[in-house]
Amino acid sequence: MYLCKFDTDGKRTVTVVDGVHFSTVEEKQKYLDDGYIETSEEDYAYYVGNRGTGANGTGYVRGADGKPIDAPAIIVTTEQKQASIAADYESQISELKDALATATLAGDESLIAELKSEYADVKSEYEAALKEAE
Repeated sequence: MYLCKFDTDGKRTVTVVDGVHFSTVEEKQKYLDDGYIETSEEDYAYYVGNRGTGANGTGYVRGADGKPIDAPAIIVTTEQKQASIAADYESQISELKDALATATLAGDESLIAELKSEYADVKSEYEAALKEAE
């Protein structure tokens, strides 16, 4: 038997197991008094991902009826999308700046021109990707 604790969204946060974390009725009752809920082995299998990831690909949560239901889909905000895009492009831009500094120190005019062009292209792609994420 499993005793699980769930957050307000129905997501399993903690689990204790009969014979491992408790073995007496009194020990079990302490967990129940602390908000743990008896969970069948079948339901537990859903909560830990042994029955797939559900219709939204986000797993299962405890529904109002106490049974596993599909977890809601993850909605990515504009800010999250833009942060991800920034992380992708900032490393490319940083590498180009470093390469440009090295080429400048070496006096390699053809490489400097090539890197400046590539830098402009990457910056343009970056700005377009940020705008598209809005």
